[in-house]
Amino acid sequence: MKRIASFLLAALLVCSTFVSCTGDDTPAQTTAGTTASDVATTTEPAEDTPDVPDPSELDIAGEFNILVSGNMTVNDFESEDDEGTTVEIAIYRRNAMINEKYGVEITNEDITKFGSAGGSGTGFTKIYTDYMAGESNYDAAMIGTYDVATLAYSGYIHDLNDIDYLDLSKSYWDQKANADLSIAGKMFYTTGDISIVDNKFTHAILFNKDMIKSYNLEDPYELVRNNQWTLEKFGSLVKQVGEDINQDGIYDANDRYGLLTWKDPMLAVLASAGEKLVTINDKGQLELTFYSERVLNLYDQFTAIMFDQQHAYDYQYDNVTGQQTATSTWDTTRDTVFNDNRAVFYQTVVRTGERHRDAEVDFGFLPYPKMDESQEDYGHYVSAYHSEFVCVPETVENYARTGIILEELAYYGKQLLTPAYYEQTLIGQTTRDEESAEMLDIIFASRVYDVGIYYNIGTYKDQLGNLHRTRQAISSLYETFKSSAEQKISSINAIFAQQ
Repeated sequence: MKRIASFLLAALLVCSTFVSCTGDDTPAQTTAGTTASDVATTTEPAEDTPDVPDPSELDIAGEFNILVSGNMTVNDFESEDDEGTTVEIAIYRRNAMINEKYGVEITNEDITKFGSAGGSGTGFTKIYTDYMAGESNYDAAMIGTYDVATLAYSGYIHDLNDIDYLDLSKSYWDQKANADLSIAGKMFYTTGDISIVDNKFTHAILFNKDMIKSYNLEDPYELVRNNQWTLEKFGSLVKQVGEDINQDGIYDANDRYGLLTWKDPMLAVLASAGEKLVTINDKGQLELTFYSERVLNLYDQFTAIMFDQQHAYDYQYDNVTGQQTATSTWDTTRDTVFNDNRAVFYQTVVRTGERHRDAEVDFGFLPYPKMDESQEDYGHYVSAYHSEFVCVPETVENYARTGIILEELAYYGKQLLTPAYYEQTLIGQTTRDEESAEMLDIIFASRVYDVGIYYNIGTYKDQLGNLHRTRQAISSLYETFKSSAEQKISSINAIFAQQ
C-alpha cells in the first residue's frame, strides 16, 4: 500500500479537492451591497469527530482485514493508488490517512458475486466457518443484507453498541439505519459514510424530460415542490403514454410506455407510503405491520399502474408467456427502452443513472411518490438484494481496535468518500440538471430499512416480487404466510432478547 507523504499533506488534499480553502480574506458579498460581516450569523455546531485515544497512546499497527461480500461487485475499501475514478481516489486517500495516523493498513478479501448473498451465502459461510473454527481472519466485514441478517440472529457477529470507541450516534453513521435496524437495543449491522453502497442502491425514479414535454405532461419537479407528487398523480401521467409501435398487437420491449419497471418496486412502494412489512415497536421487538386497510388500498392503486401492460413495461416479465424473462436480456432491454425515448418514467435505483451517463437521453431523478398529500414524508427503500452492511465478527480478537478503525473509516468517509460520490460523481457527472440534486437530497434524507424484508419474514418479499406473475390478492397473500411470519418474528425476538 502506497502512503501519502504525511498526514498534513493528506489533509490538504481533502481541502483542495472538496472544500474551498482559498484563504481569501475579502468579505463575501451579500444582497443590498452588504458584506457577510454586516449580517448577523449563527455559530455552526461543532463537527462530529471520533472520540478515540491519541495515536501516540496506541499500539494498533498492522493489517486491518475487511471481508467484503454481497450480490453486487461494490467494494468501498479497495484502491491501489491515487489514480482512477474520483471515488477510487477517495478510497485510496482514506486508507492512506488511516495508515499514516495509526500505522494500520486497510486490506480486504473481496468475494462479491452476483447472486451470492441470499441468507446463507458466501459471506455468511466465511464468518460462520471462522466462528466454528475459533479463528479470527477478519477485523470487520461488509456483508450482503440477507447474509448479515442471518449472521445477526445466529450469534456470529457482535453487537456494535458493545464495542469501545464505536459511537453510532455520530453524524457519519446513518441514524435512520440505527433506528430501523436496532432490535432489543442491539445493533449488529449498520451503514453510513463508511460506505456509498446504501446511496447507490436506494430506490428512485428516473424520468425522460423530453418525453414530458412532447406529451405535454405536468412538470414532475413542480409536482414534488407543491406536494402533489402522489401515487394517483403518478398513475395518471403513466397512463397518458402507451403505443404499440410496430402494430403487432403485443406490448413488449419494442413499444413505448409511460413506465419502465421491474419486480422490486413491489417492495419499494411500501416504504414510499410510509409502511413496512415489519416494524421495530416501542419495546424494541419486531412486529408484523404489513396488513392494514391503508396497505390494501396502496397495492390496489399500485398494481393498477404496474399491471397495465399498455402503459407499463416490466422488463423482467414476458407479456406473452406470462413468465419471467431471461436474466441475460434484462440489462440490454431496460437500457435500450430508456435510451431510445420509449419510457417516460423508470423505477430503479440511484446507481442506474450511471448507466445512462453517456447516453443522449435527457433524464432527471425523482423521489417515489407519496401515497397521498396528507402523508408527511417521502420514503425510499434501501434495496436488500443489492446492499451491504458493516458488521464485526464475534471472533475478533481486539474489539477496541476494530472500534477505532471503523470509527475513523466512517469519519473520513464523510470527509472524502461521500463527497467524491455525491458531489463529484453523482451530481457532477451523472445528473443533467440542478433539479435532480434537489430531488436526490429528498431521496437520501428519507431512506427506509425494512427488517421484514431483510430477515425475509413470511417470505413476503418473495411473494410480493412475484406478484406480476401470480397476481395474487394481497389479503390472500398475507393470510397464506401469516403463520410462518409470526413464528419467525417470535423466534428472532426471543433470540435477540437472550443475546
